[in-house]
Amino acid sequence: MRIGRKQVRRADKSKCQKCLLLKSMYIIRNITFCRSCFEQALFARFMKTLHPPLKPSLDGKSKSTASSGYRPPQQLGSAVVALSTGCGSTALLDFLLSRHYIGKGGDYTVDKTKGEKEPIWRKGWVVYVDFANVLDGVDSRMEEVKEWVETNKGLGYIGISAEEIYDATLVKKLKKMAGIDSADEYEVDETFAVDFKNPLLPLVISPLDMPPGATPVDKFRTLLSSLSSASRPQLLSHVLSAIIALVARILPSISHVLLGETSTRQAQRLIAGTALGRGWQLPLEISAVQFETSLSEASTNGLTWLKPMKDITTKEAAIYCHLKGLSMWTRNGRMWETGIGKSSRGKVGSLEQLTEDFIASLSVTHPSTVSTINRTGDKLVFPGEKNGPCCPVCQMPVDPSALEWKSRTALTSLTTKSKSVSGSSTKSFIKSRANLNSLLCYSCLTTFTLSATTPKSTVQESSQIPLPPWISIGVAKRLEGRALRDEIKDYIIE
Repeated sequence: MRIGRKQVRRADKSKCQKCLLLKSMYIIRNITFCRSCFEQALFARFMKTLHPPLKPSLDGKSKSTASSGYRPPQQLGSAVVALSTGCGSTALLDFLLSRHYIGKGGDYTVDKTKGEKEPIWRKGWVVYVDFANVLDGVDSRMEEVKEWVETNKGLGYIGISAEEIYDATLVKKLKKMAGIDSADEYEVDETFAVDFKNPLLPLVISPLDMPPGATPVDKFRTLLSSLSSASRPQLLSHVLSAIIALVARILPSISHVLLGETSTRQAQRLIAGTALGRGWQLPLEISAVQFETSLSEASTNGLTWLKPMKDITTKEAAIYCHLKGLSMWTRNGRMWETGIGKSSRGKVGSLEQLTEDFIASLSVTHPSTVSTINRTGDKLVFPGEKNGPCCPVCQMPVDPSALEWKSRTALTSLTTKSKSVSGSSTKSFIKSRANLNSLLCYSCLTTFTLSATTPKSTVQESSQIPLPPWISIGVAKRLEGRALRDEIKDYIIE
């Protein structure tokens, strides 16, 4: 007796496979959607990521209850939304505004008779960081973004140029933007400078206004010129994170920082981070929820970093922006790979760009590429202590034996004797010799260390390059902790 194959009913691709009524307009992961069902499916995934960390502990209840459509309770603080004008962060901001997740601040009272809902955050701030002055070929959008944000009444706006990270009065400027009194604010007048040509990365204390006549733009471009073209995107990413964190700590009553990182971007970060030696910190970096502990100050209750777009691809976010009429405004190209000048090794100047191109091309024929990479990344577990020493550059926990790993895997020139570091009355804890290489994680050490194959013509001639104040503050804390431990080492029970 011959047994025939079971006939599989083929879905009608011309109709939406969700409502089975309207004509399909989009194909996502081999599923067809109409416009309404597409928006609902997208927002459902948005809620699934955003809601659980905002709800109180649900003992005895399932995870699906925490990620359900019920709105979380109103949070105690306000929210900061990092806007890059890419489709991910633009869609994130539109989600929050259209669903009334962010209020208008002040004493505004919600009118429920008009269908208004109680906001989750009473006030929202949009932070935009502009890299136009420090990168070639990047146009400034500061005024354009400000005008677009101000059309949404009630939103606060903070626009910062990347080179202002070298500005001694940056904290005062931020407080002025936020309407906070800063008359007694202390200005940073000293920073550390480092010699990138020496593998030990010896540190010296330098006034912030050195070299004479150098503007913040000059200092930033000098720092980029001192690194290889492949290392610049990694540093720019740390600069962006440092500025967002600084703004979030200065603005009043901030409890959450929301990032528009999509699943596509996370997959690229996962592959590129592994190749760049960030495997130790990777589980923390790709986490959808990150509670700030080691960097939280005594005056704050700590920040919670959220990535609500974690389960939404860049393609889906771009389609959503198109539906909302925002596609003419969004700009997805960061152009961080250009840096200062052009790469001498073809068109691809960094591992980030190479990974981005690889995943984009592979996703055309294999739509599950991004989800497969991210499912693998979700299984990663951080093996260290989150409250341990932090790298002064990336502000992530330092992996042990970074110098030992670097000596085994990197091709560098032979080490030479470093110059003595001059003392300072304001930093008496610094010994006669202080090297940056012993304070960095493996990835940042790779970023700041020039390999033996790096062309000398691409390296800045200046021997002492001033570091941004946020790195100098991290260095000072690490050195101070070392000095204190040396003083009490005889009393420590191992």
